[in-house]
Amino acid sequence: MSSVYINLVLISTLLTLVLSGNVEHAILRGIPTSQLPKYVSSKPFSCLDGSSTIPFEFVNDDYCDCRDGSDEPGTSACPNGRFFCENKGYVGTIIPSHFVGDGVCDCCDGTDEYETKIVCNNTCFELAQKNQAEREARRALHAAGVAKKLEIITQSVVIKADREERLKEFEQNLQKLESELKEKEELKNQAEAPENEAKEKHQKLWEEQRAIREAIARDNQMREMFAELDTNNDTLISIDELQKHPELDTDHENEFTVDEVRSILGADSVNFEEFNVTVYEQISNSYKKLQEPASEIPVDLNDIAASTEAYLKQKEDKEVEQQEQEQEQEQDQHHYEEETPNHEDDEEHDFDQHENPSPMATSLEHEKHIHDDTVPEYDDETKRLIQIADQARNEYNEIERRVHDMKREVDDLKRQSDVDVGVHGEYAAFIDQCYDYEEREYTYRICMFKDAKQIPKGGGGDVTVGYWDSWVGPADNKYLKMKYSNGATCWNGPARSLTVTFRCGIEHKPVDVREPTRCEYAMIFETPSACDEKIASATLHHGHEEF
Repeated sequence: MSSVYINLVLISTLLTLVLSGNVEHAILRGIPTSQLPKYVSSKPFSCLDGSSTIPFEFVNDDYCDCRDGSDEPGTSACPNGRFFCENKGYVGTIIPSHFVGDGVCDCCDGTDEYETKIVCNNTCFELAQKNQAEREARRALHAAGVAKKLEIITQSVVIKADREERLKEFEQNLQKLESELKEKEELKNQAEAPENEAKEKHQKLWEEQRAIREAIARDNQMREMFAELDTNNDTLISIDELQKHPELDTDHENEFTVDEVRSILGADSVNFEEFNVTVYEQISNSYKKLQEPASEIPVDLNDIAASTEAYLKQKEDKEVEQQEQEQEQEQDQHHYEEETPNHEDDEEHDFDQHENPSPMATSLEHEKHIHDDTVPEYDDETKRLIQIADQARNEYNEIERRVHDMKREVDDLKRQSDVDVGVHGEYAAFIDQCYDYEEREYTYRICMFKDAKQIPKGGGGDVTVGYWDSWVGPADNKYLKMKYSNGATCWNGPARSLTVTFRCGIEHKPVDVREPTRCEYAMIFETPSACDEKIASATLHHGHEEF
């Protein structure tokens, strides 16, 4: 009897709700499960933003009472209201409440069109299957990437140990090479000293010969000029004779006056010696022969050669005489050592003299160069000294090259050791590696921890997009992004830069490059080093999820 009474009460209550239009209050559509405790029909409703409190019957009455629209989750009355799609079997979503009852199925379970006659197919199961497949593919990708990542980490430990061992070995070798370089430098200096002395002696001798040659040539030119000017052959150069050469007038605007000629001669006439000392140097650069010279004194080159030879012979005789005096003094000092001469030694001494002639004797070869300014060939002794010095220089240069190469190796190993390759060394495989991304007009080349370039395919120079700067990822994992800064400056713009975003992948490769902002480039780079162990080991849940 009591159960019949209860059923009658329930039916009566339902009829009351239907007749009063408050059936939605019982259903409370569009409210997330987590917020249901805030919607209690037995007490007034407080707007979620706390702006006001209203009777509960105002909830979902198709009139917007709360400023945040929280009183109308199941209607489209509030422009800022939100409707919760339960989407059983899939993922709960929230849509703007003005989508409710607009004739378009926005929720996969169709609950947003409960007021309309639109029949919405429930697609939640298909979406759940698709989402599950995508999540499984993502998990599998990270699992495969993490396996390679662990290989990289393991290899990085070996690489680091090997690098430290090589660095220690190279630094020891560098110390040995630097010590050897100092020894070679000393030997080089010792070999270059006699070489330079012989070269200087050779050069000095040649310069002396050239000075003699030039002096003889000047003397002949002076004599020839004097003879040409002395038209009356009185062994004097007069004002009248010099005045016939207007090219000697420094003031070309007027005629060559007597006073101007006298200022050159220093008198009314000069003899040969006076002409040589005071006049010749004044006029030698401007003087020109007359069309019909009075007389000429031929210059005999054989006389020049003879004069040079006489000078060299005189100088050689003096040196030989000096050497003989030194030898006599040495013999007087050691005469008591031998009473009878050793003829074999004399013969060997004579032979040595023939085999190795003195530099002065050999230097007579220079006389054949008296008519030109070409430095004569070195004598045999100087050539021998040069050969010895060249060998010492070559040995020094070879060790110096090895020192330079070894320093470069040491610096490179130190640079690699200083690179931040991740907490566990997961980015160690990037050191000294470059990767290309091809697009229609350019090839983008990034060399990890070094620089990034933009290479035109149509020709032209490379453009530096940026140089390695730092890791710039989020606080929880800074190794998801890296920055390349201070690239080539854009025309009327900033310096170029590149931000590289890493995402999980099986291989190391760039998959996209863009320029979202002028001169600021963005690259997406796939690598196993960015794969997440948590995603790889995640367990899929097939139940209901709510955002």
